[in-house]
Amino acid sequence: MNKKLTKLAAVPAVVGALLVVTVLAFQAVRHLVIQDQQVLAQSVAQSLLPVLLVNDTQNAQALVKALGNYPGVASAELISAEGSSLVSYAKVGPSFVPAAQRFELAFAQDDPNQVRLMVPITFDSMVIANLHIAVNLWPIYLRIITWLGVLLMVPSVLYVVMKQQRFRLGYEQISKGGGSGQGGRPFDAQQALAAEMRDAGISLDYQPIQRFKDGGVFGMAVMVCWQQPSGQTVHVSPSAFVNLAEKSGICLPFDDWLLTTACAQASRWQAQYGPLILTLDINAAQFKDASFAQKIRAICDQTQYPHRMLALVVHESVVSPPSLPTLTRVRALTGQGFSVTVQGFGLLPGSLDVLAALPVSQIKLDPKLIKRVGHDEQLHQLIQTISDKALSHDVQVMADGVECGEQHTALARMGCVLGQGAYFQHALSACDFEAFLKERLLTKASMSSVGAGAGDGVTC
Repeated sequence: MNKKLTKLAAVPAVVGALLVVTVLAFQAVRHLVIQDQQVLAQSVAQSLLPVLLVNDTQNAQALVKALGNYPGVASAELISAEGSSLVSYAKVGPSFVPAAQRFELAFAQDDPNQVRLMVPITFDSMVIANLHIAVNLWPIYLRIITWLGVLLMVPSVLYVVMKQQRFRLGYEQISKGGGSGQGGRPFDAQQALAAEMRDAGISLDYQPIQRFKDGGVFGMAVMVCWQQPSGQTVHVSPSAFVNLAEKSGICLPFDDWLLTTACAQASRWQAQYGPLILTLDINAAQFKDASFAQKIRAICDQTQYPHRMLALVVHESVVSPPSLPTLTRVRALTGQGFSVTVQGFGLLPGSLDVLAALPVSQIKLDPKLIKRVGHDEQLHQLIQTISDKALSHDVQVMADGVECGEQHTALARMGCVLGQGAYFQHALSACDFEAFLKERLLTKASMSSVGAGAGDGVTC
C-alpha cells in the first residue's frame, strides 16, 4: 500500500518538475532570442549612420527593408530626431506607430512575445535618428523547435540505418558462410539468421487458441513481434510481415526463419505439454508456390514437429472465388498432411461457396464481424448460417478477435468452437506462453486431484 501511495505521489511531483524545467528553459531561450534581436538592431543602426550622414534615403530604405529577411521582424521604421518618418518597412499591414515609445525595449501588453526595440543612432554625442523595430518572437520559437526536432530525429534515423546495414551485412555473411565458422566450428546459417533477427528487434509471439466449451488450450497462433527503436511494440501476422519485407526490397529468407523458429518451439512444447496445434499465416505467394508444401514438410521433419498438427492459414481473399487452380493448391497442402484454415471469413459475397468447394478444416470469422456481435441481429443470422453450413461440411468455426464475455456467450450459442483474442489472452512471448501452459497444466492437475479426493469420500 505504501509503495502504491509513493508511486501516486511521485507522478504529480515528476509532472511538476517537468513543468518547472520547461518554463525555465523557455524563459532562457526567450532571453537569448531578445538579446539576439537587440544585437541585430544595433548592427543595422551602425550601418545606417554613414548613410544618414550623406542623406542617402535610397540606401537607408534598402537597409531597413533588409530586416524583413530575418525571422520574426514584423516592421521597422527610421524616425528623425525631430519626429518625422524617414523610411519604413512592414511585412504585413502598416508599420507600428512608435510615438509613445520612449524606451529601448518594450513589450506589448496583450502578448509579451511581441517586442518593440528602439535603437538611437548618434553622431558626435547627438541623436540624429531612432530605429524602431517590432519583433514577433513566435516565428523564432517555431524555427528553434523545428531545428531541435530535426536534431533529435537524426540519432533515431542513424540508429535505424545502422541496424539495417548490420542486418544486411549479417545476412551477406550468412549467405557466404561455407562449411565452418569461427574456431573451426560448423557454420549454422539458421542460428546466425536468428541472431540477426534478435539484433533487429524481431521475435515471435504466440497467442493462445482456446476452446469455447471449457477454455482448454487448443493451440497457438504465431505473431511477429517487432520492437521499434522508439520502444513501441508492433504485432503483425507472419504473412503481413513477409509482404512488408518484400515490398521494402529486403530480400532475406524471413519465411524460412519464421517457419523453422515456430515449428521448433512448438515441437518443444508438444513434448512437454501434449498435443498443440500450431497455426501459421501464409501469404498469396507462398500459397501459390508449388514447392511450398514440400518445403514446410521438410522443416517439420527437421524440427521433429508432427506436420499433421500444423494448420496453414490463408486469407479468404486469396481463395475466393474458388477456382480449379485454387482447389489444386489446397489439395497439394492437404495431400502433405497439413490442415488449411481460411481466415478473414464472412466478408466476401462468395464465402459460403468456399465451404462447399474447398477441402478446408477450419474457418476464422473476421474480427470485423466479431466486433459487431451483440449489436446487429442480421449479423447474428449471417454467423448462424455460416456455422450451420460449416458444420454440414465438417469444418470447425473459429472466432478471431473475441474481446468480451458477451461476444463469447453469443458466439458459443451460434456454433463457434474455438476462439482467440483479448478475452482469452493477448499474444505472449515464448517464455510467457510457456509459463501460461505450465499454469494451465498445474490448474488442471489440481482440479483432477480435488475431484479424485471427492470421489474417495463417496459411499454407496
